[in-house]
Amino acid sequence: MVLEQNYRFCRGFVFRTVYHCPFCNLCRLGKGLGSDFFHCMTCNCCLSVKLVDHKCREKGLETNCPICCDFLFTSSASVRALPCGHFMHSACFQAYTCSNYICPICSKSLGDMAVYFGMLDALLASEQLPEEYRDHCQDILCNDCGRKGTARFHWLYHKCGSCGSYNTRVIKMSSTESNCTKH
Repeated sequence: MVLEQNYRFCRGFVFRTVYHCPFCNLCRLGKGLGSDFFHCMTCNCCLSVKLVDHKCREKGLETNCPICCDFLFTSSASVRALPCGHFMHSACFQAYTCSNYICPICSKSLGDMAVYFGMLDALLASEQLPEEYRDHCQDILCNDCGRKGTARFHWLYHKCGSCGSYNTRVIKMSSTESNCTKH
């Protein structure tokens, strides 16, 4: 039989490998602290040793998964740290990122979007807006860098002049102006 992580097989019975974390005061699936998990004192939770370079967020797992609403701190399912510092179940992350690229909590991009944003640059460069919209601007807020700015009118895409992200939202539609940020 094939041995899987955190499971032992013996005569048809499945035994889970469990350890007790004295800091969490919970029993968790895994080999234990120092083997496949470590306890982050700032986050106040056990994390996989693969997440050593995570962004600490005080009591970060003492919340519900933003997708399935299961309480993360006591969940036995594996948890994934997002670049912004939020957490969600790994399985929920896989399902969510099939159709979304922003954190469901803070709206920051979930990864390096340079290739996708480059494709949007090429798409917008080849697109011609109707004459009545060419001189219109929109005030935008960038979800990635948090800065406000202006962008030329478009129905869907608005590039941040500060960081180059298209992960923005329109704050206000401005009238015809000559000081739009060119992209």
